[in-house]
Amino acid sequence: MAFTKTILLTITLFLASHAAYKYYRRKPKRRLINDVIMFSNKNSKFKSSKQNLNESVEKLLSYLSSSCHSLDICMYVLTNSEITNIIIKQHLRGVKIRVILDADMAFSSGSTVKRLEKHGIHVRWMKATEIMHNKFCIIDGATTEDCIPFVMTGSLNWTNQALYRNWENVLVTSQKHIVYLYKVEFEKMWEEFKPIVKIGR
Repeated sequence: MAFTKTILLTITLFLASHAAYKYYRRKPKRRLINDVIMFSNKNSKFKSSKQNLNESVEKLLSYLSSSCHSLDICMYVLTNSEITNIIIKQHLRGVKIRVILDADMAFSSGSTVKRLEKHGIHVRWMKATEIMHNKFCIIDGATTEDCIPFVMTGSLNWTNQALYRNWENVLVTSQKHIVYLYKVEFEKMWEEFKPIVKIGR
């Protein structure tokens, strides 16, 4: 009897440990993201089209496309169509999108704010003499088990000029303290800034 109990206990422990091993093996491993994307005017020969995306632009778009749950954008100016397409696609996938833009640049030539509004994406601004000159976005800032929250920030505006003709840089990091500081700032600005006026009113 004791021998049988021992065998059953051994089998139970084996099955439990095997199940736990399979679960943790399947569970996505959280990796630390620390990356830098450099943009150079050497890429000026590239035109803004899907057929001719350079390596730096492709990497930037890949990071933007990786959002699972949320994408919080704080950008001085947004005119690039590839980035706008990614934002809209993520929105249609169910990713929560929030965008803060500079008030003057929101309606500048080439701005894609109309497309964002058309798709029901929340956009805010503040009409002031001061410039909203931030250039950062927070991917999956609402920390979850299955996604890695990270920030992208740097000198880069999301324009064709910046992506394909300027010397620019973007820092990408999932360092918890840095992500937290950007989250705090974004939430503060989101409360302070107002929904953008409806175009055509």
